[in-house]
Amino acid sequence: MGFFTGFAPSSSSSWKAATPHRAGDHLAASRVAVDARVNLVPGTAAGEVGGLAGAGGGATVDVGDEEEEGTGPRRLLIVVTTTRSGAGERRRRRAELLRLAHTLRLVRPPVVWVVVEPVADAPATAEVLRGTGVMYRHIAFKPEENFTTAAAEAHAQRNAALAHVEKHRLAGVLHFADAAGVYDTGFFDQIRQIEAFGTWPVATMSAGEKKVVVEGPLCSASKVTGWFSRDFNDGTTRAMTCAAGTRAHTIDVSGFAFNSSILWDPERWGRPTSLPDTSQDSIKFVQEVVLEDRAKLKGIPSDCSQIMVWQYSAPSSQ
Repeated sequence: MGFFTGFAPSSSSSWKAATPHRAGDHLAASRVAVDARVNLVPGTAAGEVGGLAGAGGGATVDVGDEEEEGTGPRRLLIVVTTTRSGAGERRRRRAELLRLAHTLRLVRPPVVWVVVEPVADAPATAEVLRGTGVMYRHIAFKPEENFTTAAAEAHAQRNAALAHVEKHRLAGVLHFADAAGVYDTGFFDQIRQIEAFGTWPVATMSAGEKKVVVEGPLCSASKVTGWFSRDFNDGTTRAMTCAAGTRAHTIDVSGFAFNSSILWDPERWGRPTSLPDTSQDSIKFVQEVVLEDRAKLKGIPSDCSQIMVWQYSAPSSQ
């Protein structure tokens, strides 16, 4: 993480790696996550398992006295994690999920962790999730087709997760967290402040290519003014400003979060009631909305000056 300090894209923003939370601090924080007064509404859909440390149940969260000083109750964080099929991925899955669970135990409640995976792998993962101390929803995903790529499988799983969130009206800030990702715990407090949409720089480390790339927004205060990509191997930086009528071509799912109510209440966010193809491809719709509504898009942190999310890409194994 210290490797990133001192590097900056060619913009008005300067950014650095954030200081990670000490791993040893998880004991007290995890107790908070377990002891918070959480009421779960029963009613899990077929093929879904959910609960707090193994308890059954559903979607509505009441955290009692857990409030931000002067701002009322804290927003619910909805953390969605997809999984990959394949023997090699299964061998890594337990360790990766446990690592992410330890991170989520450091996050102040309310937090709901939505884990999606192939139905054949569900029993083993259910056992892991029951012991994490994190409130979770476990979706056993049965695909309607055979996937040719890991990206296609993850895309379908994200759509399944968004369908679950929409069906149960899980209102909060939703973020797609890769099980292999590394997070500064302060990141989750930052995204909890998102009103509509938020975005931030993400560092991607590729073990196979021995490559490090940072991509994300250029910001003036919390306003997104453009996008950049920095390759640390060759030192090149590409930048694009948000000129009128232009938009970024893509935004990685690990680099944004959004208010989940856009899924069932689009008019609240200035979107038309009739949304073609959203029921079939909700994740594509959300990515487009995030990029189109720049006025509602918030850079995180306020000047996009810290890398708080690291993605690790390992060679796929079968």
